[in-house]
Amino acid sequence: MVRIAEIEENLLHLIGWRQSYDRNDGTWLSQGLTQSESHRYYQDVHPLLTLQNLLSIAPDFKNTEYPEYSSESTYPKGVVVLYEGTMYKAVQDVPADSVSISNSDYWIETNAFSEWLEVKTRASITNAVSRYINEKTDKGTFKPLCEKKTLFDGTGRICDTVRNRQNLVGFEIVPIRSKGVTTRINRFGLQFTEPGDYTIYVMHSSLNEPYYVETFTKSKGNSMEWFAPSAELYLPYENDRIDSGGSWYICYMQSDLPENSLAIRKNRDWSKGPCNECSKHEYATWMLWSKYLEVHPFSVNEELVPTEDEQIGMWDVESNIYDYDTNYGLNLDITVACDITDFIIDQRNLFVDYIGKSLAIDMLREFAYNPNVRTNRHSINASRPDILYEIDGDSSSLKKSGLSFQLELALDALKVSTLGIDRVCMPCINHGVKYRTV
Repeated sequence: MVRIAEIEENLLHLIGWRQSYDRNDGTWLSQGLTQSESHRYYQDVHPLLTLQNLLSIAPDFKNTEYPEYSSESTYPKGVVVLYEGTMYKAVQDVPADSVSISNSDYWIETNAFSEWLEVKTRASITNAVSRYINEKTDKGTFKPLCEKKTLFDGTGRICDTVRNRQNLVGFEIVPIRSKGVTTRINRFGLQFTEPGDYTIYVMHSSLNEPYYVETFTKSKGNSMEWFAPSAELYLPYENDRIDSGGSWYICYMQSDLPENSLAIRKNRDWSKGPCNECSKHEYATWMLWSKYLEVHPFSVNEELVPTEDEQIGMWDVESNIYDYDTNYGLNLDITVACDITDFIIDQRNLFVDYIGKSLAIDMLREFAYNPNVRTNRHSINASRPDILYEIDGDSSSLKKSGLSFQLELALDALKVSTLGIDRVCMPCINHGVKYRTV
């Protein structure tokens, strides 16, 4: 498992593109591409990686249209708008009526070439990381631990309902204290007596506002229905939104339930494992996930839960009441897997050479095979065979060469010891001492 979107975002500025000296030749770049944490630039990886050469394989942007900026609209991070003939990009979510287009905390100037080049850069980062991950997976250095399992089998009896006491209720989930292990929620299971809209909150003990919130619409009463989150939902050990460790809460407000709706309870004792003789499959599943998660059904009086603009906040967890004989109509389909996302982000400087060469190869192959290369004074001054020779080296020679060989060396250099990352996912593999004759 890897949270590729987080990696891509954090590695985007690891290496930068050197700014064009001519703002009017079409190659000027947004500041979002010129930042370089490593003080390295892609143009230095290979002499063909010039902005002029890149412009020659970029699409014709003349017919590209962007929406006009409106101060009355809200904009999500990453959206591009047009204002008085100039393009701007939102660097964070923009609320309406309070942020000017000139506010550099929310908007940066950009252009169509910059946006195209950013897409290409992100794609190369993703390709490079995916290859690194595949190498690790192939060698078994990290693996799925519990894949697509539900917390329990079966459903509750329709007549066995949970009284609505106007509480916040759900599951407290305590993951194993291990940085390399991440839980993903694949689906939420809801069993209530009435159809309607049900809002599920995912809270973390270190975060005041909800980490995730979504409303699901049940079409049938009494029956269990499963809902996949609209975006990938991970419960990591840590990331830039939460502190390390802590507890997760999957919950809902009983006062928000549709009229006359009650949760249908799955009656089991959550303080211990299920009966082995009663359900061998459920017992085997519990044996898998219980190594990495603790699940505690809880409730807390809604009056103790802070709310603002109909948005709940984190409460004092000392007020939790744990009810180990119910599930409050909830079930979860989860995957627990080894996750080296945090390692890659924390140690991203180790990836500079590898990512630089990966992007160079991707762009050079596009130079060689792109049928839309424009022939002008900025066109690439190299033939396809010349470019492929730069990538793959001399195929008639037994000696390896070219950028692809350099990439292999960079990947080999990246195979650092990961023993200290996580005791669950990165076990010590000791093959002993090998002796051979000299």
